[in-house]
Amino acid sequence: MQFLIIDNDAEYRSVLRYHLQVEWPEAIVNEYEPATAGRLPDDFRGGNNDLILLADPLDEERGLDWLRRLRAGGNDVPVILFAENGDEFLAVEAIKAGAENYFPKHRVKHQGLVAAVRAALDQRDPLAWTGELFGDSASGALKGLGGHRFVRRLHGGAMASIFLAENESSGELLAFKVVRQVPDSGAERLFDRFLQEYEIIARVDHPNVVRIMDLGVADDHAYIAMEYLAAGSLAERVGRELHPDTALEYTAQIAQALKAIHGAGVLHRDLKPANVMFREDDTLALIDFGLAKEMRQAQITGTGQIFGTPYYMSPEQGHGGDLDERSDIYSLGVIFYELLTGQRPFVASSPFALIYQHSHAERPRLPDSLADYQDLLDRMLAADPAERCQTTDEVLQWIEQR
Repeated sequence: MQFLIIDNDAEYRSVLRYHLQVEWPEAIVNEYEPATAGRLPDDFRGGNNDLILLADPLDEERGLDWLRRLRAGGNDVPVILFAENGDEFLAVEAIKAGAENYFPKHRVKHQGLVAAVRAALDQRDPLAWTGELFGDSASGALKGLGGHRFVRRLHGGAMASIFLAENESSGELLAFKVVRQVPDSGAERLFDRFLQEYEIIARVDHPNVVRIMDLGVADDHAYIAMEYLAAGSLAERVGRELHPDTALEYTAQIAQALKAIHGAGVLHRDLKPANVMFREDDTLALIDFGLAKEMRQAQITGTGQIFGTPYYMSPEQGHGGDLDERSDIYSLGVIFYELLTGQRPFVASSPFALIYQHSHAERPRLPDSLADYQDLLDRMLAADPAERCQTTDEVLQWIEQR
């Protein structure tokens, strides 16, 4: 995924970059400052960017004028406009000029921005490459995927998508995660990690870990067939007022999932609400092992090479240190706090500031009504791994004894 931010305000560019990289940690985020670099050439077609985030105004020029030039040249790269002093008339003008979405510049919320970006990307590439898998009709049979019929796309991007399909014999619904290997796109590493993801999850058989049915590789794409988790993600439930017993139950189920993958010698490394999905019976399952590593290979190498989502990242992971299961336990502690309070324990205007807070800020305190859970929270969110719960068994024992 590749984004381009056009704005003269370096601080605001940093804020937008932060929002994007929290949700798409491996995305390439390019920045363009018109005040120093000048206006883009009239024949600019978006380069290799999947989406442009464009400010308005840009010094003496309107961002709207930049947008109109892009559209006049036939560029179909999605554009989201961020206006300094927005109003509904400007919003209408932006949409008419070809923007996919519009935000008042200083009223951008993370979830709203992420939803707008996803919608814009899907609008640009609605089933653009599914013909390779499903034939000319998106409602056709999945080619080579064992008698499965396409139902709809659940999520998509330029190189990876998730599709819902129905087994033509049994009627069972499955989710197919498909990755393309696009030449010269940097997708080779994604392709290799995709295959590693299957090998990792296939070793684990646990009700709180997503069930994997099949792996396929053909020509320039690979797929994982997995159970369809129909009741949405934990990300859709945090932020509400959850009963403490519910928060504790969800935390226990996630801890059970971590215990299972840790027992198989695997760290998740990207534990967050979006990677916890629900079945219709309200049991949950851990998904998305794309960043997972075997414990013996968990040291992060390379200068500044940090993987994961900063909101939920342990201090040692944020600083590129050696990782063990205590890092996943820290991430679970962040989720536990968010389930109890509806808020994240640490927030900041940049990923680096957030990483600093995880390491150095005072540990969050629960309100008096939730004081019974402070001990467990402290043991999960200790900045020093030596002071943290050492295994998920310790977390589960605390919950069971409550």
